[in-house]
Amino acid sequence: MKLTSFATLCLGAVQAQAAQRTDYFFRFAGGNDIIDGQRLRSNNSIDFYSPGVTQPPYNPQDHFMRLSTNATACTPSAILTVVPTKPHPPPVPGYYGLSDLEGVPDAYRLVYTYRLDDAGAGFKYTEWQLARTGEAGRVLLRYAGGGDGGEWAWIARRETSAPGDVEKWVPWYVKRSEANAETLGTWDIEDADLELVEAKGPVNSEAPGGIQE
Repeated sequence: MKLTSFATLCLGAVQAQAAQRTDYFFRFAGGNDIIDGQRLRSNNSIDFYSPGVTQPPYNPQDHFMRLSTNATACTPSAILTVVPTKPHPPPVPGYYGLSDLEGVPDAYRLVYTYRLDDAGAGFKYTEWQLARTGEAGRVLLRYAGGGDGGEWAWIARRETSAPGDVEKWVPWYVKRSEANAETLGTWDIEDADLELVEAKGPVNSEAPGGIQE
């Protein structure tokens, strides 16, 4: 196939996907009974803006973290953009990415930010990959630039958030190694994959979870 023909096909695919672009939510797959199958919400996290899962009853003001993506068949590396569910979103775009600000080797926290300059030089957000599983509508989330070699995987870490000492399970992207074995050994963690699930309802800031379902 000529390059020009491939480019034409790619352009057509991009235009078709743009016309039918949809939003997504994050969802844990696996782990314990608290997190398995649960979509991630915007609740408090110590010093970081991390989506996560808490135990019920859920606070209706903790909105599901909604996202859009520029991923297409021709752009395997993607950006995940925050879709605000509040009536007055910030005037700048927000991004989901991997933060290394806590200094744990080969371990990144999933966060969202509206201020890339404050996220640090190690903030990774431009090389997300959406892995199709063969199951209809199921997409697993990966990151191409997580590191060289080894097996990178998602885990869920139990944290206590302020105010109110609320327990929340937060996604981390890690490669287990000697460099982080001691730190990970002190955490309360579950092996749980992170997938994207299609958002089927429109944004509604007054509805529980920020979505009209």
